[in-house]
Amino acid sequence: MSIKETEALISAKYSYNYAYGILKGRFEKGEDLISKEAYFSYYYALNVLKGRFEKGENVISKDAEWSYCYARNVLNGRFEKGEDIISKDAEYSYAYALDVLNGRFEKGEDVISKDAQCSYRYARFCLHDRFEKGEDAISKNAEYSDLYKEHVYDAEKELEKKIKKKLEKEIKEFEDLRGSIHVNYLYGIEV
Repeated sequence: MSIKETEALISAKYSYNYAYGILKGRFEKGEDLISKEAYFSYYYALNVLKGRFEKGENVISKDAEWSYCYARNVLNGRFEKGEDIISKDAEYSYAYALDVLNGRFEKGEDVISKDAQCSYRYARFCLHDRFEKGEDAISKNAEYSDLYKEHVYDAEKELEKKIKKKLEKEIKEFEDLRGSIHVNYLYGIEV
């Protein structure tokens, strides 16, 4: 074992730096150390392995930021092990839905719904529709309430549309009834 390799086995940081800077490739002897820290596990997967680092996934899955980054930048898809921790953070839940899932992230919706900004963005950019769970938080924030109304859902306009549709239906029914009464009158049929 060379002196540099011995020094590299002192910590996760040194092992990662040895793999990345000196070996420019995998350092199997240092992987146990690297796998104890989320930061170095993520960067080892991203920069050294350029792919999945299974030994480091347990520690990565305990941190919302690194779980999101690992899913987005290393796996280029879901990281189910990290979804529980991601679902506890509104910003990472929204980002995970947007950048990784390209749609709904049900596990994260409760925490997203408590944050006006994340709720608005989740509705607009992930769901492309109303996010009813988040409408209470959105309604308490003037800026996001206006944006939500403009880009996602305007309750007043929806109500107007429903009333107009119902009114049109009732008018048609009335006209049909009036026509029927008129015909019955002409032919002497009692109603």
